[in-house]
Amino acid sequence: MTRMKRTALMMAGSLLLSLPVAAHTQYLKPNVFATPQRDHVTIEGSFTEELFTPDIAMKSDDYHVVTPAGVKQKIENIVYLKDLAIFEAALPDNGTYRFSTGERPGGTRKMALVNGKWEALRDPKEAPAGARVADTQSFTRADVYVSKGPASDAALKPSGSGLEFLPLAHPSKLDEGANFPVQLLYQGKPLAGVEISLQGSGGEHEHDEQGNDHHDDLAKAVTDKDGKASFALKEHGTYLLLARYRTEAAEGPVAVKSYSVTLTFQVQD
Repeated sequence: MTRMKRTALMMAGSLLLSLPVAAHTQYLKPNVFATPQRDHVTIEGSFTEELFTPDIAMKSDDYHVVTPAGVKQKIENIVYLKDLAIFEAALPDNGTYRFSTGERPGGTRKMALVNGKWEALRDPKEAPAGARVADTQSFTRADVYVSKGPASDAALKPSGSGLEFLPLAHPSKLDEGANFPVQLLYQGKPLAGVEISLQGSGGEHEHDEQGNDHHDDLAKAVTDKDGKASFALKEHGTYLLLARYRTEAAEGPVAVKSYSVTLTFQVQD
């Protein structure tokens, strides 16, 4: 291997390793996750590098709510600021509502097939020698559940499109010390062998001996043959599940489609 090739491989490897650290994560976060009688909820949507600190407003043509009756309704009154999108939504009926950005198509970029996996590139010239380079398009989705009064199940039914989480325990009934099982679906079918990460502000009101805020370490799990994974919820707080999946496109203008989905939820003490 020539010195030039070795240098190119080292540069590409360093770049690929650094990308997940700098990546923005999409999220939806309500001002309340459960309420006995409020008639509305306020929700923010943003991309962030530091969890739940808004950085880039998340725009979408498909902001919607699925009502306790299982009916999808478009959200119209969205205000876009520089750092976040924000909207109010009515809660006319008791039960659980799912708020979603829907599947957001993003821009295209170059990726390289490295050791059987597609990895993002900032510059195609920095791809490892001999690696296949192709155009890819990103698709992002963020979901969150809000319950008014007793929680219900109709809004939990998956849409059957794109990458999404199906909660196998109700997101509005999660207590400290419980497990949260989920199923990862792609086009309505279980997706095996994909890593899901748990991020969050567990123990957000607790401090260590030096008085610093305490946060749970990131937990990860790989979906089983049925697309299922489970997470231990050791502390109360606000959490986010994140999954990414890349697949070669069967047809269309891009060779690879890159999907990302998040689910925000709260654990009670």
